[in-house]
Amino acid sequence: MRITLVDSEPEIWRTLDVDGALRLGDLHDAIQLAMGWRDAHLHEFSELEPHPDTRALPQVGRPPRRWMPGDQVADAEDGLAFGGRVEQLIDEHAADVASVFAPTDGPIYYWYDFGDSWWHRIDLIEREHVDAPGASSPPWARRVELVAGAGRCPFEDSGGVHGYAEKLDTLADPASPEHAEIAAWVAGVIWPEPLVLPFEADAFDRDAADRELQLRFEVASDLSGLIRADGDGLVDEASPVVELLEGLPAPFRAALRARLRAEGALAPVQVETDAATRMVRPFTWLLGRIGDSGLALTKAGWMPPTVVHEGMTELGWLDDWIGASNREDITWPIRWLREAARRFGLVRVAKGRLLRTAAGTRLQGDPVGLWRHVAVASVGRQRSDAERMAVTLLAVEIACGRAGTLSEFGDAVANGLDLLGWSQPDGRPLDAYDGIELIRDTWHMLGDLGVFGAVSRFARSGDDAPTTEGRAFARAMLGIR
Repeated sequence: MRITLVDSEPEIWRTLDVDGALRLGDLHDAIQLAMGWRDAHLHEFSELEPHPDTRALPQVGRPPRRWMPGDQVADAEDGLAFGGRVEQLIDEHAADVASVFAPTDGPIYYWYDFGDSWWHRIDLIEREHVDAPGASSPPWARRVELVAGAGRCPFEDSGGVHGYAEKLDTLADPASPEHAEIAAWVAGVIWPEPLVLPFEADAFDRDAADRELQLRFEVASDLSGLIRADGDGLVDEASPVVELLEGLPAPFRAALRARLRAEGALAPVQVETDAATRMVRPFTWLLGRIGDSGLALTKAGWMPPTVVHEGMTELGWLDDWIGASNREDITWPIRWLREAARRFGLVRVAKGRLLRTAAGTRLQGDPVGLWRHVAVASVGRQRSDAERMAVTLLAVEIACGRAGTLSEFGDAVANGLDLLGWSQPDGRPLDAYDGIELIRDTWHMLGDLGVFGAVSRFARSGDDAPTTEGRAFARAMLGIR
């Protein structure tokens, strides 16, 4: 069947091979995945054409059929009684594709979002009977397969076909007074896909959409697998990226999976010893400076001023820091380094001394092991569930190679947390500032490890792209092996 978004220009369409026994409720899922919608609104199927003047014509012959979720049928029946129309209202889970097209070759229509009114025309192109001579046997390895398509799916809530066209025009015109506002709105709506300007409205990744259909409709497949092993790095069921995918609504899960694959963010993790040594140097310095016997702290519980100054000097942070750089309580790079090492289970305090833990002692001479430990602990040893999920979302952006300021990362994190159900205590949605507060310490630490290139956080421009090693570190944070 060919599915065409009515009145789209250029035409947005998909061609699907569909098992005739597929229920219309499942066909709804297939259309959502193939088109790229987010399943955020009501829908129905109908024999009635979408234009009001056509729908008002007298009906000849049998009453037209409309298929919808069962909980919508009662409301629709009330509307028919009020309007005096005669239509057959059918639960979409009680009808299959073959029976819908049996009385006619169509077309039928799929109506999504009754406010924006995205109408899709469904045309039957070809029918193959499984018992016909020469038919494939078994008839389906896949119940739904995406054959071809063109055009990116419009933005949700963009005002229908004409509203979408207006927003595309605004995005394409940096001089428009509404350009920045529309760009910010689009960036939030299309998450987890990043907004890249100039925007390519004709871009469509058939393979990515078909992978999602395969996960949803493959015969006898293990649908519990959120990450498939073919070409991807192996992950554990409890890895952060799987937890993130499980927490997202299915359409957003599909969009994130597609982005992760397209950007190589699921590739197996590889790091050379030299790169690992360079990146974990702050932790290696701290573990070495503590030594086997530990480091005596001041009466106030801070590291000695000489050690603080030594660390700032040896790690290359001194020239970009304002102040004497000898008091840990106000020398934030060293203070954050010690706090991270403690939280990651590398150091501890006992009887006035800063000591290495067993893990810290074991990993001090193993830069690759320490690199992996810090990456995993960066997510798993956060102070709260909100911070843990926020840092996971930060790792997604870095693993995908995004360049951005802390504010832009905070905005992306806030968008993700909103979809995961997080909000302010009073129910208000999170904003970029909330995202910043949840990822600030980790973002600075990643900068100190050289994830964004320059080792000193103060030498960075603020929107540097992550390095190859930095992206590998982010994949390790996500639990990719």
